[in-house]
Amino acid sequence: MIQARVSFARCPHYLTQQVEEAVRRCVGLLGGPEAFVRRGQKVLIKPNVLTDASPEEGIDTHPEVVRAAIRLVKPLASVVYCGDSPSVWGEKKDIDRVYEVSGIGKVCREEGVELVAFTKPKMRGGYPLTEWLDKVDKLVNVPKFKTHGYTMLTAGVKNLFGLVVGMNKMKIHRDRPHPEDLSRALVDIYEARKPDLTVLDGIVAMEGDGPGSSGRLRLMELIAAATDAMALDMVMAVVMGLEPYEIPTNKEGMRRGFFEGGLKTVELLGEDIRFFVARDFALPKTSYLSRMPRWALNIVTALLTMKPFVRQDHCRACGLCRASCPAGACQMSGGTMVIDDQKCILCLCCQEICPHQAIGVRKNFLLRLMSGK
Repeated sequence: MIQARVSFARCPHYLTQQVEEAVRRCVGLLGGPEAFVRRGQKVLIKPNVLTDASPEEGIDTHPEVVRAAIRLVKPLASVVYCGDSPSVWGEKKDIDRVYEVSGIGKVCREEGVELVAFTKPKMRGGYPLTEWLDKVDKLVNVPKFKTHGYTMLTAGVKNLFGLVVGMNKMKIHRDRPHPEDLSRALVDIYEARKPDLTVLDGIVAMEGDGPGSSGRLRLMELIAAATDAMALDMVMAVVMGLEPYEIPTNKEGMRRGFFEGGLKTVELLGEDIRFFVARDFALPKTSYLSRMPRWALNIVTALLTMKPFVRQDHCRACGLCRASCPAGACQMSGGTMVIDDQKCILCLCCQEICPHQAIGVRKNFLLRLMSGK
């Protein structure tokens, strides 16, 4: 039985008209915007705005995909909001800077959309999610297709982590040091507020050690839309050359009874998925963590050593890694940033947030042999 639908369109450039046509084509295959938004409803668009990176850096959802999502729902909605909770821990001016550098702020002004910051939490499903979820009728999820050092993939489900307000994300990371644990939290959030529509920016994806500046950009020419965020992630695993269950959040969702029939329960529409499948898609160096069962990881932890370290020739001592580290492992010492291995919980928040490619991951000899890297 079909439980969800995912559609694909080819889009080779971030030109406004091309992106809008591709997004409309994908959503049209799912029934059109009217299938997701009723006239007069309030809509929140939730892109992936990780940090203050320019559109060319491929870290945040490209502003033209956000524009296309706005134009899709605006004729129906009474009001459209756009917002996220970027990985900055400070005053509103820090969030405003991220919106401006990413290009999201400019697009929202041009399209007459109110740009909001997720600063006030309200408990939902046991998590401090943005109060904006209670102010709108519909949630449109607009993730970026990237690898992630901890969850392997950030797309439909992982993008919802941005609904968690500010520094509460640090506590969730600290309390869930294993990918399996974090995946449970991510699926909890997905269940607490499933998006009504998900539109994926995969024109330029990120492979390797994503989702920040350490990843590598790869042209995929892909726009996708889905009636269900987890269904999208299952299909994107195939695009990465993986089985759906190899993505920890997919595995957790299937354990809970979602999409028990696997890809047979997801209808694929539009462009043939085989056009986008990349068998050589580079995974994060840490991808073995997501694939290893907890008991095995506990047994071999002493032998398979992998720790982040600071590339001093890249480091600008900006302090973002220290501010984002939930374990307090990143510290200044003698004017340089260092990582305390004893405190590190390997969440890789430091690598995710660093804008200078200054955080690497060091493996011992045995782990390099096992991973082939």
